[in-house]
Amino acid sequence: MRAEGEVTLRGGVLRKRNEGRRRAARHRDSLPVVSAAPIIAPTGVRMTFEEAAKLDPDTWRGDIVDGVWVAVPKSTWRHGAILANMVFLLKLHARTHPGLSVAVADPGVKLSRDPDVLRGPDAAVIRAERVPTGKGVAGWLDGAPDLAVEVVGDGQTVTGMLKKAAQYLRAGAKAVWVVDPDPAQVAVITAGGLTVLGSDDTIEGGDALPGFACTVSEFFA
Repeated sequence: MRAEGEVTLRGGVLRKRNEGRRRAARHRDSLPVVSAAPIIAPTGVRMTFEEAAKLDPDTWRGDIVDGVWVAVPKSTWRHGAILANMVFLLKLHARTHPGLSVAVADPGVKLSRDPDVLRGPDAAVIRAERVPTGKGVAGWLDGAPDLAVEVVGDGQTVTGMLKKAAQYLRAGAKAVWVVDPDPAQVAVITAGGLTVLGSDDTIEGGDALPGFACTVSEFFA
């Protein structure tokens, strides 16, 4: 005896099963395709500020160098720990010296136009009146920060970082600190030249950060 609403095996049950499969297939086809392959940033593609501003920063992480997009990989934990120490000290200084703004995590800075150069220092300090307040391109800093801080990553060279430092200086930076974990030292670069400080030396803010001073070892604590 069939239950109410049940159909015969040879007829309705098979048709119902087939209809269910077709509905499931149509639903599956309507879903967005998600690839398991990693998304590769378009290194080498010519790009402007406006085009870069449309990219998802969680997917596309990089700089524009002479109008060309250059992918930047994720940093290591050690890199982040050193940067955290430095930002802590910079923020403490800014709290006791009103008028300064400290930013971290690759804030966009527009160093030149046509071809566009967009960099993102590990940390930066500017005067508060220069803080950009817009979104997208308008939210990036016009010109270089007063102080740009770069920590040398595993895949980077000091020579490459010095080239980046020169770009900051040409765009108006007063100082650039290139922090090298191995060995634990800091290259202080200004328009007047380059000074390399060891872990026992004292680093001072100079014109970029008046009144700031600490031992280099505090960056690596």
